[in-house]
Amino acid sequence: MKNLKTVLIPVAVLVFGVGSAFATIKAKTDKKAEIAYYFDASAPNEKCIVVGEVDCNPTSGPICTELVGGSPRVMQQFLSDTECGVTLHRN
Repeated sequence: MKNLKTVLIPVAVLVFGVGSAFATIKAKTDKKAEIAYYFDASAPNEKCIVVGEVDCNPTSGPICTELVGGSPRVMQQFLSDTECGVTLHRN
């Protein structure tokens, strides 16, 4: 019984440590900042205007908005100078 405990405890600690490491890596990769843009139809040439990094993602959650010049703007991914792409969502 004593030999069993001396083997199981280090194995349990090792398994717990490896599992924690993978969970930490997964959490860090899930929360990735996106470079956000907003569409400005009144802009003369480039209508997809860069805002910068935001804590948003392209898949799920409430729609990501930021104040730009005092007005709330929907954040999107860049597609081209004349149009933005996918709407971003809050993490």
